[in-house]
Amino acid sequence: MLGLILERCRKFRSGQRGSMSVEAVFAFPMLLWAATGTYTFFDAYKAQNATYRANYTISDMLSRETQAVDANYMTGLYKVYRFMTLADAEDSWIRVSQLQCASNCTDEATRVLSFDWSHGVNGARNLTDVDFDFYQDKIPLLAQSDRLVLIETSLNYKPPFAKSLISFPERNLVSHVVTRPRFAPQIIWDPNYDPSDGGGHEDGSEDDT
Repeated sequence: MLGLILERCRKFRSGQRGSMSVEAVFAFPMLLWAATGTYTFFDAYKAQNATYRANYTISDMLSRETQAVDANYMTGLYKVYRFMTLADAEDSWIRVSQLQCASNCTDEATRVLSFDWSHGVNGARNLTDVDFDFYQDKIPLLAQSDRLVLIETSLNYKPPFAKSLISFPERNLVSHVVTRPRFAPQIIWDPNYDPSDGGGHEDGSEDDT
């Protein structure tokens, strides 16, 4: 009896007969799972990369300014961010803040940082000095009275196939970029700034935002 069972097992192991439809039933869910998973994770990395690229772009634009900026200018930066990330207005915001070091600037643990100004676009609140408990590790060391500009962006990412097994829930893709003014010691914030007074920017153009 045992020999008969072993013989049948050997025949089953060496047999090459099968049904493609049955094999497809087993293989298709695995292929579908692998395809949706690969696409989902690739799309998430693509969205995160787009947010950082857009943040670096608007950071570079702002760092080159030598004239005062206002709320209209910040709205223009936000439009650039949305254009580069294809973000909807209800799912994104940006915030620009200029800060300086007041004292103990060589010691990251005891240095005193303060905001010159902060402006959020599309619902982002303006930062105050009490927020530095969160931002201390994101701000590099800088000389006393030197200025840096912190640009934050947020995109509410909605993954494809959100209801599938391989996916993950919605999440905010937040990026922080710190830059230094290139051609001026600081970026002046003036809510009443009028580009027509003073000739606009250095190249003679005016804000189109």
